[in-house]
Amino acid sequence: MTTALDSDRALENEAKDQFGFVGMAKRLAPSIAKASKGDGMVIGLEGKWGSGKTSLLNFLCTELEAEQEDGVYTITIAPWLNGDSLSLVSSLLEPMAAILKKREEEIGSASDEQAKAAKEKIAEVSKLLGAYVPKTARRVASVAKMAEFIIPGSKATAGAIEMAARMAEEVLPSGPTPSELKQELVHKIQELDISFVVILDDLDRLEPEQAVEVVRLVRSVADFPKVAYLMCYDRDVLAQALKTGLKVEDGDLFLQKIVQLTFNIPLPEPFDLRAQFLNEAKAIYAEEVGELEGEQLKDLRSAVDREGMSLTTPREVKLALNSLRFVFPQVKDDVYFPDFCRLHLIKTTNYKLYKWLEAYLSVCSVLATEDGSVSESEKTTMGKELKVLLPAKGVDSSHSISGLQRFIPSVIDADEPEGRVFRPVYPLGVSESIRLKKLCSPLHYRFYFALTGPKTVMQDEDFNALLQLARSDVDQLSKRFIEEVTRRRHSGKTWFEHVLKRLNDECIAGLDEDQLVGVVLALSEMMDRAMREDDEYRIFSLSLGDSARAVAESSFKKLGELSPDKQAETVQHIAKDGQAINWLIAKFFRKQLFRHGRVGDESASPEDWVISDELLDKAIAILKGRVKQPAIHEKISSLPDIPSYLFGWMNITEDDQAKKWVREYSKSDEIFLKILIHLRTWVMSDKVYHVLREDSVTKFFDWDDVVARLESMEGGELSDQAADILLAISQAKRF
Repeated sequence: MTTALDSDRALENEAKDQFGFVGMAKRLAPSIAKASKGDGMVIGLEGKWGSGKTSLLNFLCTELEAEQEDGVYTITIAPWLNGDSLSLVSSLLEPMAAILKKREEEIGSASDEQAKAAKEKIAEVSKLLGAYVPKTARRVASVAKMAEFIIPGSKATAGAIEMAARMAEEVLPSGPTPSELKQELVHKIQELDISFVVILDDLDRLEPEQAVEVVRLVRSVADFPKVAYLMCYDRDVLAQALKTGLKVEDGDLFLQKIVQLTFNIPLPEPFDLRAQFLNEAKAIYAEEVGELEGEQLKDLRSAVDREGMSLTTPREVKLALNSLRFVFPQVKDDVYFPDFCRLHLIKTTNYKLYKWLEAYLSVCSVLATEDGSVSESEKTTMGKELKVLLPAKGVDSSHSISGLQRFIPSVIDADEPEGRVFRPVYPLGVSESIRLKKLCSPLHYRFYFALTGPKTVMQDEDFNALLQLARSDVDQLSKRFIEEVTRRRHSGKTWFEHVLKRLNDECIAGLDEDQLVGVVLALSEMMDRAMREDDEYRIFSLSLGDSARAVAESSFKKLGELSPDKQAETVQHIAKDGQAINWLIAKFFRKQLFRHGRVGDESASPEDWVISDELLDKAIAILKGRVKQPAIHEKISSLPDIPSYLFGWMNITEDDQAKKWVREYSKSDEIFLKILIHLRTWVMSDKVYHVLREDSVTKFFDWDDVVARLESMEGGELSDQAADILLAISQAKRF
């Protein structure tokens, strides 16, 4: 399966080679075999972690097997798997002895003099190795321990071992010394017609002390003719280990003394790594979703071209693809695939930028949902960090802010740090990012990092369930809206506010006729309850009632495009039967009077009208009859926003019915004060002041009579409330 995780094992199957390692192995193997027939050689196969060194070694081993016919034998050692010096020496010399023994057996009891001589030579070398292996291994271990004992704190460095070796000659059992055995071995091996290639892989995984032991083994213990060592390592890492283990100034210079020849793993050909990532990413998408095509395919290619510039090794490609395989099946319905690939390339090649994006987008999400703000100092800090992470210029660079701006539009390469981040993103752009579920979408960004949406937004499946109710069950939708009004988010705002925000023009443009009608009918039923439950001031944004009015207007406008008859039917229905009478008269229909220029000075051009003049006339005629009903009069005192209802009533009837009702209703001082409290508005200065303006009062009362009535209450049981109203009148004169 394409989505099966890649274990990142080194390649052994030539058919899976995508970077030309097989071709390299075929050309290198003869040269390595030839080097093994001389006086001894140490060859360094160098490449950074993940560049494919072990894969190349596997293919080299395959090619070198063919050289056995010419007497070249391959031994592979993984020093980092050997726990001590004894096993390290044994892992090299014992396989050599075993090969010699096998070669001796192959010659058998040949009577040919030349064959007999070769057999005798092999037997001698095999016998010498048999003596050299245990003695050398024991001595290495003993010497290391003695060095540790005699020189406290020493970790058996080269100098310590040399000093301890001289002491060991006096305390260890007598007989041929390892040095004497080695000299004899060198002489005898030169006479053999076979040679060895010893592969030492993963030297860059070793601890400094282990690295020193391996180097000492190669250059001192087993420095034989007809043995070519192929050491495989990351040069920088091994040099640092030698510097630490040997306590030398320059580990790289020391390494040059050990290795006579180096071959570097070449960089992949241009676009090879990106092409591999692109092809496999497309296959992952096809297996999970279907064929990737159109704009998404074009955007994916753009993402891989730009972010893939930073890929340097096959391992990085595997890491990025494994991230896709592991996570994408779980979030495929909640992310935009090109951005998802883009982010995982960044995660692999520039992890600090990945973490910066996670932090930055979390703040952007809170700003977009109006659940928080960001200070100038935070802007400055994030702007400075971004420039450090992306210092380059040019929109095509994967290390430039301008390049990042292609998919994070709220950043820009400005001179001042605070100007680089949280740039304005306009509604159309936000709506588009939400529609496509892009990385910069405030509703979807968290799926890219945490497999779930942000807590400040409603999950798509829950929101879509509301849209389904709009089509099938308006009463249930109205109840669900009320539930969301009573449910608070972490910011303190309600989930209903969030629903209204998501019902933007872009969302409404995608609804069908039934859904549009359902949304409007539900609002016309529950908005008075919503305004009563949530009567907080929104100083920097629309009130809850105005937000719902904007949704209803957008819905009616779209409905008029799809079905003018259904629009007319729905407008007249809510005017006649809508239960949210406060919201309908004060917010929705009063606003239409303003738009059509019948009230105030905010008239709009006809193309911006929500409904036609003719339809507005029909709705107003219905409402004029409705506001006269005693049942409606009985409701007024319990409405959530009495002043706005009264002003709407006055605008609809264009007579003094509202004024008469207010004067009749406020005969008692308690009700009179309640009406005045409702007529206040707010002003923000050093704080929010609730002021009572004369022009609000005189629509219903004589101003002088109001002031005199308030002053007459001084000393009575309502004196505190009256004093508050007088203070509100006084404060109104200041602003």
